[in-house]
Amino acid sequence: MLKHRELIRRVGWSLLIVAIYQLGQKITLPMIDPAVAKASLEGRTLLQNFGILTGSQFTLPTLFSLGIGPFMTGMIIWQAISSLGLDAISHLSQRQVSYIQKWIALGLAALQAIQIVYFIKNALITLPIFGNSKMATMAVVYLMLLSGTMLSIFLGDLLSQHGLGGSSLLILPGVILGLPNMITSGWGPFNYSLSYSHLVKIGLVTVVVLYILEFLMHTEQRLKVQRPMMQGDLTESYLPLRILSAGAMPFMFSMSLFRLPRMIFSTPKAANTPMGEFFLNITDYHSWAGVLTYAIVLMFLGYAFGLITVQPGQLAKSMKESGEYFLNIFPGEQTTSFLFKKYFVVTSFGNIFLVMIGVAPMILSMIFHDRGIANYSAYFGSLAILVSIMDNVAGQFKALYQKNDYHLF
Repeated sequence: MLKHRELIRRVGWSLLIVAIYQLGQKITLPMIDPAVAKASLEGRTLLQNFGILTGSQFTLPTLFSLGIGPFMTGMIIWQAISSLGLDAISHLSQRQVSYIQKWIALGLAALQAIQIVYFIKNALITLPIFGNSKMATMAVVYLMLLSGTMLSIFLGDLLSQHGLGGSSLLILPGVILGLPNMITSGWGPFNYSLSYSHLVKIGLVTVVVLYILEFLMHTEQRLKVQRPMMQGDLTESYLPLRILSAGAMPFMFSMSLFRLPRMIFSTPKAANTPMGEFFLNITDYHSWAGVLTYAIVLMFLGYAFGLITVQPGQLAKSMKESGEYFLNIFPGEQTTSFLFKKYFVVTSFGNIFLVMIGVAPMILSMIFHDRGIANYSAYFGSLAILVSIMDNVAGQFKALYQKNDYHLF
């Protein structure tokens, strides 16, 4: 017991923080009629699914409705900016980076809060203390949503310092609890019932897809690296390039990006224009044009997030500064070119599997004329996020468990 006390402490902190976060997502905001607010958000399937995948909760306005979502999105934006390799960014301290990330998250939360307040404006209850002003009520609800986001970020920081899995662990309960919703109404109005026969199919498919995802998450190409500055066996080590270098991040944003044009051209006036008809056609998940569009979106996000994660240019620069190199390849531009080439080849294989997992249900839904089957695309995306988070937690758990098993002599 004493041998693993740090592990026990971190598990305890993780359970406590996740419990507080889940409790915060159950505390309904004041000055809101819950029934009217729930009805106002009920038809926003895309918004709700995006919330499930990013740690937010848009079924009912609560203290942590926005949750950790803006911070997760902000971190991705910051990673994209950092990948540019600007000197001004590379010289920032960790404390400064943390402040910038939080300001980005606050900006994103401010935009999302405006959207939520607009959707639930008919559910707001005015109070005499605010002069029965609806604008004042909207402002108070807006500030409470922002406050909840900043408190969520604080909990995420606590989890990173004292728990397991980092901020992403806060997403896990929402993803697990949202799995039934993803399979029944992932794409919207066409439900996939949870009948006995369907549950059997879901169980079998889940096992197969989890196995495939776990295999893909750990598959990598190892590039041999020469390290002349090191002694012993480490002089010849390797650089791993995962085929799913983007992890599950493409699935976090693919549905939102795919359906965004449909939201823009949803009004009858916009839908009847040539441009509106075109975008509505290519974002129809029950058409070949929609399947192709979704495949392109997944492929694009796979490459984009992969580049942000791997950063071949920065990696080549770091290798040159530390005296590391690949055999028969000069440090500098040749190494950069080599890494980019290897990245695109390896990632292309991963993206092909990613696209197959994402679009196969959409194709089957057209073959069998059952739109509900297409919901498996959203369901598989949730499974990918689940596997990614659990792998991270399991890795940290294993490292802490074996921490005291290493002996120098």
